[in-house]
Amino acid sequence: MLKTGGELNPKYPGGVEAQTTLLQKEGHTIISGKGKKSPTVKDYEKKLVEV
Repeated sequence: MLKTGGELNPKYPGGVEAQTTLLQKEGHTIISGKGKKSPTVKDYEKKLVEV
């Protein structure tokens, strides 16, 4: 589950590392966070699914 703006959620089970691994396996590009900001999924809005 991503936070607003496509940021990875550090509270996700396994943390940012596990989330990064899973998203990269799905073909997503992860952009490093700056400062206290978490890494972000590049162009996440193009792959959003409405529920």
